[in-house]
Amino acid sequence: MRFLLVLWGCFAAVCGDAQIQAPVTTDNPLKTSIDSIVHRAALVYMQDSSRMGLSVGILYREHSYLYNYGQTGPGTGVLPSARTLYEIGSITKTFTALLLAHALEEKRIDLNDDIRKYLKGAYPDLHYANGAPVRVVYLLAHIARFPRIFSDSSDEDLEHKLQLVKLDSLRPYRYQYSNAGYQVLGEMMCTLYGKTYDELLSQYITGPLKMSTTRVNFSGYPYLIKGYDAQGKIMPDISIVLPGAGSIRSTMSDMMKYMDYQLKEPDPVVRMTHHALFGDVLNEESALPWAIGRTRDWDYYIREDGGTKGYRSFMQMYPDYQTGFMLLTNQTDDNAGRKLYEMTTAIFNELKARR
Repeated sequence: MRFLLVLWGCFAAVCGDAQIQAPVTTDNPLKTSIDSIVHRAALVYMQDSSRMGLSVGILYREHSYLYNYGQTGPGTGVLPSARTLYEIGSITKTFTALLLAHALEEKRIDLNDDIRKYLKGAYPDLHYANGAPVRVVYLLAHIARFPRIFSDSSDEDLEHKLQLVKLDSLRPYRYQYSNAGYQVLGEMMCTLYGKTYDELLSQYITGPLKMSTTRVNFSGYPYLIKGYDAQGKIMPDISIVLPGAGSIRSTMSDMMKYMDYQLKEPDPVVRMTHHALFGDVLNEESALPWAIGRTRDWDYYIREDGGTKGYRSFMQMYPDYQTGFMLLTNQTDDNAGRKLYEMTTAIFNELKARR
């Protein structure tokens, strides 16, 4: 049942003097304390008049909670649902890392291997100034000094892109985020197995987890929505040419299964992706490619977020509490990522206080 909730005024406990500017459509039944906690935080996020759709998924005390707010497009009046398909952006990288973890488990690849071993073509200059190779682990941990993005994302010739990469010195080791590095990792997996990225997802992740609406290529899916910018302009879809960094689309229904798998760590493969590769837990570690750290209250978390031209996604998990948050939106702006983080923090702090 859908509820049209018109709330005005201040929600001081969460947002100080912030005012709710317009009615907010939601399917939140507001029957339990958890419903109310989520609602307060969601309204703070939705108070920006440019916000579009917001889907919220929570795992807490072995139960799942799903909520939706807003609309799928300007003036549609259509509420998102668990079946609404979003671009998940850089959360895709966690899938690429899982695929690589399977290859490690099967001893098809080693973290210290030269990446050229798994690339089509010859790259005599793809090394550091001292001649040291680019190792697989460097791409995983974002310390390879690869460019943040390839200059021409529409160019399907990966060999051409890599020929343009110029690397100086690797040391001192320094975190330098790179979408290009994970695009290369995705292609390495496809070359290693002789399969497409979607075929690998189905074989190793989405098939076993029964995630039927998570992949790169979609056609004819009735719940595929568009992404928007702060002015309500439709943004172009994410490129699927080199999908390993950010091209997966998924639904809240599927992402809840994925988050449950990540939280429970039922096999050595997923546990491997939570192993720190770079940094330390006090200053946020990097782990294939999750950010791992502790809050001011010393709560251990595992986090990854994503953003494309028209979407934002955010996953934050607290393994010690077996609690997780998955947020999906089809509108983005300069503040969206930070606001999603603040939303999960507000909900978690209230849930923790109830224990």
